[in-house]
Amino acid sequence: MQRTLFMITLAIFISACNLTSQKDGTEAGQAGMEKIVTATVEELLATPTDYDGKEVALSGMVTHVCRHGGQKCFVLGQDGETQIRIVTGGDIDEFETSLEGSTVAFKGVFRILNVTESAELVEDYESKAHHETVQPHTQAEQADYFVEAIDYKEVTP
Repeated sequence: MQRTLFMITLAIFISACNLTSQKDGTEAGQAGMEKIVTATVEELLATPTDYDGKEVALSGMVTHVCRHGGQKCFVLGQDGETQIRIVTGGDIDEFETSLEGSTVAFKGVFRILNVTESAELVEDYESKAHHETVQPHTQAEQADYFVEAIDYKEVTP
């Protein structure tokens, strides 16, 4: 029941985004972006190269919002263990900490860091005092994969 409700909500969210693009002269087509791909966190991480640079829609429970500026949050996969990092992009300045514990539908671009960016991320991660203790989202924070969010909608408070 909950999964069906989740899929219906995600479909409505995607449809609403597509209608807006059609009104604006199909912005996605003009920008060279392909059709939005709906995927789970597990699907994105299982075959990341299939999604690199593509516009994706995903949803899940937000487990953590970074307290240092709200520039990233972490979304839990359906398996209850796998997480993915979502970073701000587009017109999104920050994620509110009130999103923690809520199910949120995101639309964004899936990215894979290159070797240099990945090394810088690990160095930055290891230099932060607020990351000295291992958190449940630590692995997702250090991963080379993330979604740059361009839109999101809270599905459940």
